[in-house]
Amino acid sequence: MRYFHISNGLRGCYMFDNSYVVACNTRKELKAAIEYDARDMREAFGFGGSKKDVAAIAAQAWKRANVKDYGLPVCLPFGRDKGNYPYGIFVSTATQKAYREYCAESE
Repeated sequence: MRYFHISNGLRGCYMFDNSYVVACNTRKELKAAIEYDARDMREAFGFGGSKKDVAAIAAQAWKRANVKDYGLPVCLPFGRDKGNYPYGIFVSTATQKAYREYCAESE
């Protein structure tokens, strides 16, 4: 089981619009979680986050999950204009403790 923190909002900001922690047994489950947010972001902004990009970000985040501290989260960019992507979905590793705390807060 691997745990991931997924959030979305403006790139470079410290306060995200939406944030949650997921537990995934497979990379396919992680991809589905990212795709869930990507559909809404594509609808809202129009550019970025293709299915191919979602698969690549999921693969990169899954690979980095084994590294103790890999730094900045992986980002899947979105924007209203082609070539200008100020928003994004951010994926980073989380701990089992963070997942349990998130589940307790959600109840």
